[in-house]
Amino acid sequence: LKETCDVISMDTTHDYRRDAINVENNQSNSYFLTCNGTTTYNSLQHIFSSGGGNSRNEAIPVIMGREVKVSRANEKCAWFDFKELCHQPLGAADYISIANRFDTIIIDNVPQLGANHYNEARRFVTLIDALYEARTKLVISAQVALENLFVDFQAQLVTSDGDEEIAVEETKSRDETWVNGEGGSSSSNSTTMVRSKNGENIEWSATGRVGVSLAQLSAVQEVAFSFRRAESRLAEMSGSQWGQ
Repeated sequence: LKETCDVISMDTTHDYRRDAINVENNQSNSYFLTCNGTTTYNSLQHIFSSGGGNSRNEAIPVIMGREVKVSRANEKCAWFDFKELCHQPLGAADYISIANRFDTIIIDNVPQLGANHYNEARRFVTLIDALYEARTKLVISAQVALENLFVDFQAQLVTSDGDEEIAVEETKSRDETWVNGEGGSSSSNSTTMVRSKNGENIEWSATGRVGVSLAQLSAVQEVAFSFRRAESRLAEMSGSQWGQ
């Protein structure tokens, strides 16, 4: 193969998706901070108004006869609060229907997504994937900057006294994470704890339910990877050329 083909190394750590925002000196016309108050609201209102038509309620059909309720929509844009999309039991089919209906989606009041918003973070990642695949323009108003939106972590197996346990390690020094309890990686007595910035200890698991063991290392690694991928995709989607 080396004699007949060109070998191109793909082991670079450069994230090419981020180039979409880097070329604009880290400025984005689709990622805003809620702390900017009126300035952020006026920007969101301008983007929403550019969708055309009057603001109205709308019900979007989903498979199996279900519907997704949209409380603020116009011809091409829908404006959601984060809780409307990610605190509800919605899934990929719902998000795909939303992405196919609107050219632009605005999501307001997005919190920092870590262990204290685990289920919501998983839904948000699924939503980002649906919007990304549909090339739908996404506008976000968040409590923190994009690079701090997802609490990132890594997971690996460690052995202690012959028993394998799952060790979850923070990679961006945001929150401290460790394994608490006894037993191996399949033990229901072993759970993962996250210490937040304010010193609060939060128990979580791969299923997002307190008290469930992190028995499947692959599941933990998949979550960590999906968070990093979502952050990378958001950076690309924040570029001015996205959705055009």
